[in-house]
Amino acid sequence: MLRHIHRFLLAAVVAVLAGCAGTPFTFGQASQVKVGMTEDQLYEIMGNPYMVTSREDGQMWVYSHATAFGGAKSVSFETKDGKVTKVPYIPKDFIAKPSPDE
Repeated sequence: MLRHIHRFLLAAVVAVLAGCAGTPFTFGQASQVKVGMTEDQLYEIMGNPYMVTSREDGQMWVYSHATAFGGAKSVSFETKDGKVTKVPYIPKDFIAKPSPDE
């Protein structure tokens, strides 16, 4: 009986973890990225982007994270010639408190 409970718990943990998508990040991290930083600095702060898209005027690095519990968030940064050219506006109250999925 105990063996079945362990298997069920393991399966539940695997299902929850499989339900997460993207790279976890905080809005506090995102607020540290500044215009003029290099793409390497962006990577150091934010980690692997969920997606990088090419645009006429450079690239857009998109960070997105969703959980199995319905929480989702995303931010994007524009880059050109290896430098950050545009950062998102992040309200202070987003930085001060973690989102429900953190």
